[in-house]
Amino acid sequence: MARNPRLHIRVSETNHRKVKQFSAENGVHVGTLIDEALTLLFTPPEDRPDAAIIQRLERVEDQIEKLETGTAFQTDLLIEFIFEWLRQRPGKNPFETPTDATRARSELEALTKRVVERSNPHIWN
Repeated sequence: MARNPRLHIRVSETNHRKVKQFSAENGVHVGTLIDEALTLLFTPPEDRPDAAIIQRLERVEDQIEKLETGTAFQTDLLIEFIFEWLRQRPGKNPFETPTDATRARSELEALTKRVVERSNPHIWN
């Protein structure tokens, strides 16, 4: 019967405690644990069991980034639309004055400030 080769190593006391505890809790021999850990260490990242999960997470992160970008664009577009609407709408006086334009600009600034305060800082910075 062929035996697995023996390897004598030194590990930190902390890691030794962790391996012993994991071994006891899961009923797995320490040598088997070390062998599995080394197998994972030497397996290329794309071939590891968790590679599919990581790839899915990366795709989800990409989709979230696209959504955030789209939302920021739509918010900017809405603000531009509101600004034009405020600028072009007639005031109470049928004759537009510079005061009307100033009022529209201050209303837009107040609106923009409210939107920025509610939005994700990642999008605006």
